[in-house]
Amino acid sequence: MEEPTVLSDTLNFLGLGLSIVLLLAVAYLWSSNSRKSAQLEKIQADLQKVKRNLSTLEEKVSQIREPKVIADVPQVEPFGLNLDEPRRELKITPLAPQKKWLNFIDEFNNFADSLASPGILKKCERFVRDNKLKILTCGSSMDFRPAIDVKDSIYWAFKCAENEYAIVPNPMNPCDAELYEFGGMKEIYSLNYQDGVYRKYFVKLPAIFISDPLKGWTLKDSGVVNLERE
Repeated sequence: MEEPTVLSDTLNFLGLGLSIVLLLAVAYLWSSNSRKSAQLEKIQADLQKVKRNLSTLEEKVSQIREPKVIADVPQVEPFGLNLDEPRRELKITPLAPQKKWLNFIDEFNNFADSLASPGILKKCERFVRDNKLKILTCGSSMDFRPAIDVKDSIYWAFKCAENEYAIVPNPMNPCDAELYEFGGMKEIYSLNYQDGVYRKYFVKLPAIFISDPLKGWTLKDSGVVNLERE
């Protein structure tokens, strides 16, 4: 009778041991699954964090590539300027080449304005000499001829180029009806002569002539002269 009892105890002991082993196995598996779940949750949290960082980074890159455009820029008026006034378009034009006779005409007008007695002839002779002017008389049909001296000259010619000259009247000679009608003044210049005698000249534009040894003197551009009686 003892053998069945021993066998039964042995089986019970084995059953108890097996139960303990199974319990330990279940506990291990549960613990392992819990760790895996925790790791999985951590991985998922890290992925969400990475996604948020990527989204922030993409937004910053987008701001760099596409700068913000301000549609309405507030106007700040510079000192002394009124932006309410209509703007005028600036037209840039190329500079015209400077005429070679410009300085000469300024010098001539100053000289003619200050010309007074005594010593007018000597002053004119010096002016002609210093500016290397040709002294001319004028015949019919606009025919210039060299004058004998400054006193007898009607026009002075300033050389601009090889065969081009700027012509001005001799300031010693008043402009009267004879000089106007027959001395070439009305053909060479546009001027304000009416009648009587005008004693002062102000040359706005000289008459430009071409001098040719064979063809003589040819008017290229008429001049403009303002006459004054005193």
